[in-house]
Amino acid sequence: MDNLDATVLNDRFNMYYAAAKRACEAGNGALAKRSYMLAADALLKLAQLSSPKLKQARLERAKRLVQIAEGIGAAPPRVQAPSGGGGEDEEGKKWAAAEVPDVRFCDIAGLDDVKKAITVRMINPVKYPEKYRLYNKKSGGGVLLFGPPGTGKTMIARAIACEVGAKFYVIKGSDVVSKWVGESERNIKSLFETARSDELAIVFIDEMDSLLGKRGQDAHNDRRVNEFLQQIDGFSGKAPNLLLLGATNRPWDIDGAALRPGRFSQKIYVPLPDAPAREFLFRKALKGAPVGGDVNVDELVSLTDGYSGADIEEACDRAKEEPLLRSINTGETVPVARADFLSALKAVPPSVSEEEIKRFEEFIKTGG
Repeated sequence: MDNLDATVLNDRFNMYYAAAKRACEAGNGALAKRSYMLAADALLKLAQLSSPKLKQARLERAKRLVQIAEGIGAAPPRVQAPSGGGGEDEEGKKWAAAEVPDVRFCDIAGLDDVKKAITVRMINPVKYPEKYRLYNKKSGGGVLLFGPPGTGKTMIARAIACEVGAKFYVIKGSDVVSKWVGESERNIKSLFETARSDELAIVFIDEMDSLLGKRGQDAHNDRRVNEFLQQIDGFSGKAPNLLLLGATNRPWDIDGAALRPGRFSQKIYVPLPDAPAREFLFRKALKGAPVGGDVNVDELVSLTDGYSGADIEEACDRAKEEPLLRSINTGETVPVARADFLSALKAVPPSVSEEEIKRFEEFIKTGG
C-alpha cells in the first residue's frame, strides 16, 4: 500500500470512530458496537503501514476499541428517518433542515485566519447587506473547507449556521447517491429547490469528494457531477439567500470544474491546531474536571505538536478513565494526574502523518 491507502484508512477510522461515539450518545448499542469494530479494523490495517512505535500504539488502541465494543450491550437498533428527513419519489428525496446547535466561533479553538475569511465571505453579507451593496461586493456562492481529519471543519459549518441564523442542510454523499439511474440527479435538484425556497439557508456538503469525484471514470458519478454543477452555475451573487459550504479531507479528488470561480471559488485550508489552539482545547476538555496539581497544560501543549483537535479530545478522554474507575471503586474524588496524561498520549499518537500534511501543502502550492 502507498500513502494514499494510509489516508483512506485514516479517514475510514475517524468516520467509524465518530459514528460509534454518536451511536453511544443516542443509546444505539448495536450500531455503536458495529462502528467500534469497524474502526478497530481500519486501525489494524493502518498499523501495518506505520513505523514500529506508531504501529504498536495503534495496535493497542485497536485492541482497546474491540474491548469497548465487546462490553456494549447490543440494544435493539432505533428506527431512524433518512438523513434528509423524508422519503423519496419521482421528484427526488424530501429534505428537512437539521437542528442548528448552539456553536459559535468563540467555541472553536484558534483558526483566526479561517474565521476571518468565513466572516467576510459568508457571515457579514447576511448581517450587513447594505454595506455589501455599497461596495458592490458579491455575496452568496460556495466555500470549500479542506484539511486533515479532526480539525473542526464540521464545527465551523455549524458555527456559521448559528451565527447567521440560517436553515442548515447537512448533506453527505450517501444521502444523495443512489444505485437507480437518474435518482441521484433528482435528489440533487430537489435539495437545491428546497434550500432556495428558504429565507436563508446553508447547504453543507460533508465529504464532498465522495459526491463530486473527478469525471471520466464512472458514468454515474459524471451524471451526478454534471447535475450538481448545473444547479450551482452562476451561484455567486445570484442566490444571496443560499450559502454553499463544502468540507473534505481529500480536495485533490474533487472534480476541478467544481472549484472554478462562481462555484466553490474560495478554498480555505483548515490546518492542525497551533500551540494556542491546543491550549484552548486542553483547557476546554479539562474544565470542571478534578485535575492534579502536577498537571502542566503548557507541557501538554508542547507534547502534542502535530495532534488534531480530535486526537486531543480523545487523549483527554482517555486520561480520565483510570481516575474515574478509581473514584468509583473508592468513593473518593481522584484527580487526573500528569502520569494519566502521559499514558494517554502514548496510547493516542497523532492520527495525521507528515506525508498527509505535505500533500495538503502541495495542493495549496499548486492552487488546487
